Amino acid sequence: MKHFGKSLAALGAAALSFVMLPQDAEAQRGRPGGGTPVIEFFEGPNFTGRSVRIDGEAPDFRRINFNDMPGSFRIERSYWELCFDINYRSRCQIFWEDAPQLTGGWNRQISSARPIEFRRGGREALMMFSEPNFGGEARMIIANTDNFNSIQFNDRARSLRVLGGDWIVCEHANFAGRCETLDNEVSDLRRLGLDRTISSASPTSQYNPPAPSNPGYGPGPGYNPNPGYYDGTGNHLRPGSVFGGTRGAQSTYYASPRVSGAPVARCMSSFDQRACDQVTADALCRAEGFRGAAFFAITEQGRGNHYFIGDGRTGFSSGALSDVLCIR
Repeated sequence: MKHFGKSLAALGAAALSFVMLPQDAEAQRGRPGGGTPVIEFFEGPNFTGRSVRIDGEAPDFRRINFNDMPGSFRIERSYWELCFDINYRSRCQIFWEDAPQLTGGWNRQISSARPIEFRRGGREALMMFSEPNFGGEARMIIANTDNFNSIQFNDRARSLRVLGGDWIVCEHANFAGRCETLDNEVSDLRRLGLDRTISSASPTSQYNPPAPSNPGYGPGPGYNPNPGYYDGTGNHLRPGSVFGGTRGAQSTYYASPRVSGAPVARCMSSFDQRACDQVTADALCRAEGFRGAAFFAITEQGRGNHYFIGDGRTGFSSGALSDVLCIR
């Protein structure tokens, strides 16, 4: 039995912001899904020798007569947090692949293990890969990380998987430059124009937008912090950029207005939720040369990738404009 080290909870947010995942594992097996989480530990390398199968929390390997004994393991389901000491203390790491031979100091060092569940509204995690289609070296981020130099992954991500929560990823450190809000996997970041450009990321629950003087801040010069105010001068739309309209003599009707192929978000900016609905509908109509919106509705098109006309980009939104009637 090893001496207890510091608990993970005591290590601080900086130490917990990411997990470096093993590169010497076999084909991926531990994908999340229905059913009971299962991991099988073996005494020897290459899944040989005496083994023990675990399907839940195992805080103390002494109870199963397997303390400091695993030399390899197979993961059948789920992600697993393995620790050097009992009760999930000392050095811990999250694994999701088989390990035919434990290296990096892990051989015969494991004393506790538990499955980790990532889900919407639950534990937040973002896994990034150095190659398209989830290949190459990987990093798992589980907290606000404002500079990827700290995890040796700056401008290296080429694909990613959102395992839990919703995540904001940005081109530059400290959430500057172009940002996107993601809630699913992206097999090739070239599709978003973010291949080898991501330098910071945060779950939306921990995200704090940069100050207005920061280059990455979204609202334009028309923004005013007073609720419901937006004079339109910060509108990123140009005439002809809104699609899906039926034009009349004095009006145009947009059943489902779209910009750059995306539904128009109900709020002007993802950074501020106070200039929404009527304000956004009016801004959309003014961009197309009309006085404002005589009617509009909000459709709950999921919390998806919608276009914020005050930010000039797509992102996570709780609803989109529909049935917009623009009048002169």
